[in-house]
Amino acid sequence: MLRWQKEKVDFVELFVSVYESNSVKTISGQKLSKKDFFEALKWFFNIKIGHLHGTLNAAKSRKIEKGSPYLNELVRTFSEYSERGL
Repeated sequence: MLRWQKEKVDFVELFVSVYESNSVKTISGQKLSKKDFFEALKWFFNIKIGHLHGTLNAAKSRKIEKGSPYLNELVRTFSEYSERGL
C-alpha cells in the first residue's frame, strides 16, 4: 500500500487531469466513472477525501489564482530529471 505525501488538492489536480485526458480505462476498454476512478485511487494511495467536489473546487480556485502549482512542479521536476541525463 502507498501513501499520498502531498496536499489533497494536489491529488485531485493530478488525477482529474489524468481522468479528463482519457488516459485510463477499464481492462475491457470502458471508461470509468469519475467516482469509481477516485475510489480506486483513494484506496491505492491511502488518502481520505471527504468531499471530492469541494476539493475539486479548491483546485479550480487555485488554478485561477496561481495556475496549476502541482502540475507545474511535476513538469519542472521532469525537465530537471531529463537535463541530468539519468
